[in-house]
Amino acid sequence: MNIQAYFHDAQILSLVSVCITFTGIVVYALWPSQQSTFDHMSHLPLNED
Repeated sequence: MNIQAYFHDAQILSLVSVCITFTGIVVYALWPSQQSTFDHMSHLPLNED
């Protein structure tokens, strides 16, 4: 394998890694058990007064 093949493989691997990470973050944010936590955090700026 030459250096261009390594760079191509690295690009594919990093794209897959970013897609998996993004999917994980979205699933975490939309998971039903996290809803109460996010609801509480969304009201924090309003509770400053």
